[in-house]
Amino acid sequence: MLPIINHPDYVAQIGDDHRFPIKKFGELIKLLRKKNIATTYNTFEPDEVSVPTLLNVHTEEYIDKINNLSLDKDEIRKLGFPLVKSVRRRSFVATGGTVLASKLAVKHK
Repeated sequence: MLPIINHPDYVAQIGDDHRFPIKKFGELIKLLRKKNIATTYNTFEPDEVSVPTLLNVHTEEYIDKINNLSLDKDEIRKLGFPLVKSVRRRSFVATGGTVLASKLAVKHK
């Protein structure tokens, strides 16, 4: 089995004029489903990453700033996306997807 991780919130609302092609994540899962590569048996939807997991790599202050949408201009520039609710959600869900993918990789070798 090839586990596939996907979540509808991988497609954040960053505007059609943003340089990052965010819609590719939604289009990819559509294509994989159309070709019967992604099925109900091998597709997994992650939860948001937990704060304790994030604390392994980020400060509590930074996590709080993301959660509260209160990064300063320099931090937003480094992030590369507008700081809006859908980007916050995508960040936590996508990181949760990375954690889930690593667990499934170990489980399914």
